[in-house]
Amino acid sequence: MIFDPVFTWFGWGFIVLALLTVCIIPAIRGDGARWKWFARMGVVAVLALALARPGIPIKSSTEEYEARADVYFVVDVTTSMAAEDFDGDRTRLDGVKEDMLELADAFPGTRMSIITFASTAATVMPLTTDHAAFASAVDVLDPESSMNSRGSSITEAGEELEKRMSSNDEDRPENKNVVFYFGDGEQTVSESPESWSSFASRIDSGAVFGYGTEEGGKMRDVQPFGYGSGVGNPGNAPGIGDPDDPDDDQAPPEYVQDRDGNPGISKIDEGNLRQIASDLGVDYHHRDGKGAISSVYKAPKYDQALVKKDGRVTVDEYYWVPLILVFAWIAVELVFGVREYLRLKAITPTRPRRGGPPGPGVMPGPGGPPGPGGRVPYQPVSHQGGPR
Repeated sequence: MIFDPVFTWFGWGFIVLALLTVCIIPAIRGDGARWKWFARMGVVAVLALALARPGIPIKSSTEEYEARADVYFVVDVTTSMAAEDFDGDRTRLDGVKEDMLELADAFPGTRMSIITFASTAATVMPLTTDHAAFASAVDVLDPESSMNSRGSSITEAGEELEKRMSSNDEDRPENKNVVFYFGDGEQTVSESPESWSSFASRIDSGAVFGYGTEEGGKMRDVQPFGYGSGVGNPGNAPGIGDPDDPDDDQAPPEYVQDRDGNPGISKIDEGNLRQIASDLGVDYHHRDGKGAISSVYKAPKYDQALVKKDGRVTVDEYYWVPLILVFAWIAVELVFGVREYLRLKAITPTRPRRGGPPGPGVMPGPGGPPGPGGRVPYQPVSHQGGPR
């Protein structure tokens, strides 16, 4: 049995305590039948159980159709991917995101994964058939801040890719592997790029896509937490300054700077990218935003297979059971209310209407019945034969 309260445990406790207080105070003061207040306290306890949303977790198995392919997107998120030389003055990473989403549409039913690399490599999206989740992961990709960069290799993701492919090959040995590499080929460490030729025999399809120009572009720096005017801006904290004030020497620069204090320029290295493509046994394509990615790469079609997926946990909720008792008590309270209303109506005296007949016990005055409003009409008194 598990519980998942509707208003969190704090809100749940506040509501229950407030309702119990409403019942306890009249019971202590003796307002009305005490047994009714104790019954209402019991109903509050039942309502508390319903608001806690009791449920029983159940492991279930499902079957889904999947394409027999696993697609890996290896994405360069180094600072250089913020260079503004894609399709005019857009960033290289903007172009990568568009191409990733277009490629995903070309692989319906496949499992897809995203591996990013900068100073280190990481899997930001494990293999999944949820293409909506994949699109959300693509949307939040950002380049690494220059303040966190320690240099990077264009083959930094090799070990992570090897680990993921080996693990998933055991899970779906019949699936084909598709690898896409997105980057600018800029090697910023002294070591030479590692060879990826060991992957060639394990890859069924894929491509290497290059972004950037030979002229290069400036890189707008992504400020870490605590800098800039975005989330976490501490205002005018010492040593941070106002990035919108060009005269503030403490403000971080808008663009990444070189050693001379000028905006740094990042240029594409297509030689490195072609070498990666050769190692993987796939084609290289330069992307400049002038055409759809489908014009340079045609996605192969893969057979669909019905796959059984075990271990999914669902919860059967039973909050509706105590709610039946609560609604039953509400009906009882309505009966109590109607009976009390009828009782009060029966014992309440009615007031006579103005101008109507006299009520019980009203005697007419001499000379006839009373006039309007119960008044006795004036009768002149005769004094004949008597003293005045």
